[in-house]
Parts: sequence; C-alpha cells; structure tokens
Amino acid sequence: MTHAPADRSPPRARPWESLDDEALVRRALSGDRWGEESLYRRHVRRIAGAAMRLLGDRAEAEDVTQEAFVIAFKDLAKLRDPSAFGGWLLQIAVRRVHRRFRRRRMLRALGFGHEGDLPLDALLSDDASPEDRAELSLVARVLDAMPARERTAWILRHVEGCKLEEVADACDCSLATAKRRLEAASARIDRHREGRR
Repeated sequence: MTHAPADRSPPRARPWESLDDEALVRRALSGDRWGEESLYRRHVRRIAGAAMRLLGDRAEAEDVTQEAFVIAFKDLAKLRDPSAFGGWLLQIAVRRVHRRFRRRRMLRALGFGHEGDLPLDALLSDDASPEDRAELSLVARVLDAMPARERTAWILRHVEGCKLEEVADACDCSLATAKRRLEAASARIDRHREGRR
C-alpha cells in the first residue's frame, strides 16, 4: 500500500489578512460574499469579546455579535469611511448591548432577575492570585452598580484597551462626554477602593 507524500508546503496566509478593511468593504458592497466573510473573520473575536465583557452573559454576547454583523452588512452602504469598519461595527455592538441593558432594567423592575449573568471575575485565568480575584470582584460589583453608559466606557477603555477616540465613537458621544463618563466610573471605583483600606 502506498501513501501520498505529505504536503510540506508552508501554511497559506489567511486571505483576509492581505487586504485592509477598506478593500474588503468595497468587495462586500459589490456583492462579493468573500469580502463579507473576511470582514466577519477579522472582527468577530474583538466584537464577541467586548460584548461578553460588557454583558457578562455568553448567550447574549453571541446574540449581540450576530446582530451587530447582520446590521452592519445590511447597512454597509451607509458607512462613509470604509476604512473605519471596525470602529463602526463596535459602535453597532455597543448600541445592541445598551438595548439589552434597558431590557434587563425593565425585567428587574418587574421582579425578574437575569440568571445568565457571568461575573467579570469569572473571566480571570485559573492561575490568577487571590488578591487579583478580590480586586476584580470589587471592580465588578462597582461596575454592576453604575449607570450603563459609564460602565460601557470604562470597560471599553480599561478592559478592551480601546483608545479614547474609539470609546467615544463606540459610545456614540463626544470625546469630552467619553472622558466625563470614564472619570465618573473611575471615581466610583476609587471611592470603593478607598473604603476598603
């Protein structure tokens, strides 16, 4: 019995890595499904991760991620700057997250809890120190109690690592408003940290 020779050629690059967002958006707008798929593959992890950290619920984060892409591809022709696809997509996802926050608030007001919440400290790696776990648990409690707009801005900046301009774009607010939200959130966290000392 003979065996086919093993393929020793180097692994091929992912096709979407060779084109920038602007080129992929233009391909998608022309009806090229590959362009859409490439945009999806390039951005899905970031959007899903941000949604997960904002919502704390995997199922809801997956729903938000899918909703954001459906909306983005449906409204792709409205995107003025094709090179800004990633920021625009994050903005759409944040809007969907805020809709879910409003729904949760309404359900809680009616006496229904939200069973799927995953605490922020559950996202830590297994080898995190007890001190890190305690600190993140405190931050998670403070974040949970603050207004959604402040919480969103803080998580995007300090957990997702977004630049201030990206936070403002994603939250659909001015740079000054994003700064105020971040300062308010940080002040709340600092007050709780001071209270523990």
